Amino acid sequence: MEQAKCLYMMKETADGHGLFAKELIKAGTRIIHEKPILTVSQAETKTKAEYRCVIDQVADLNDSEKKRLMDLYHNDKKLREFSFLQGQPCPGTDLDAGIVLAKFYTNAASITSGGLECGLFTIFCRMNHSCTPNICWVYDEPTRFMEVYAVRDIDKDEEITNSYIEVAISHQARMKELSNWGFTCQCAACEGPDAAKHDERRRRIAQIKGILDIYQDTRKIDHVPKFAEIPKTDLEALRLGEESLALLSDEGLIEQLGVMYGLCAKFAKGAGLHDFAEHCEEMEFEILVITTGEYVD
Repeated sequence: MEQAKCLYMMKETADGHGLFAKELIKAGTRIIHEKPILTVSQAETKTKAEYRCVIDQVADLNDSEKKRLMDLYHNDKKLREFSFLQGQPCPGTDLDAGIVLAKFYTNAASITSGGLECGLFTIFCRMNHSCTPNICWVYDEPTRFMEVYAVRDIDKDEEITNSYIEVAISHQARMKELSNWGFTCQCAACEGPDAAKHDERRRRIAQIKGILDIYQDTRKIDHVPKFAEIPKTDLEALRLGEESLALLSDEGLIEQLGVMYGLCAKFAKGAGLHDFAEHCEEMEFEILVITTGEYVD
């Protein structure tokens, strides 16, 4: 599915910059299609320090890529981590190695497929965080492209947002995770008028996930203690899954909704509810199409 034109623009925000929709972007539309300018592979980290893998690649960047790299924001905490390299140039360049590494590790995306550890995508990383993101992303191993898709309709001039962490958890847990990025989230789920309701729903979503994880891990093991809240049958597990579906839908967490539909399909089959299992599989597939671009010409 080729992207006919650029659908985003970069604009200043209260805290820096972000990406915004130039026009209405429909759910399932690919917004970004980008290769990394710097990567760290799992093979490389076996032969030398990870930070060395990064700075050794900088000389291979063209002038445009170097500018895009140096224009990125960097976290002061990251700069302090690499202060021992400040003032030293990356091999074959005049770019400060400490600053380059601070920018790389502030903005790089963790990728655990295709033999990679992480990669720096200079457009992708411009998206700000929201605990209710309107995009999802997938890294295509064969082409080495990062692809970003709208998970719901995004209005013209609306900010395009990513999630830096797992967001189907409590507000307190999210704030702890986000402290690593050095900012406090002010999205509607965190600071809006219904923040308390969002927190209540997400706490329950996380609780159900934990219960269902235990159920799946122990269902085929004999002599495992069964706690009262752990389902004893697939039908009981399905009822919890259905509760989670409703909560995830209310929260607008589309990727997690797709995962839960898949789980409910499994439980429904186990409970002999084949029509409902088929419905859940269809819903899972619909979300898969939206969130990955799969099966779309």
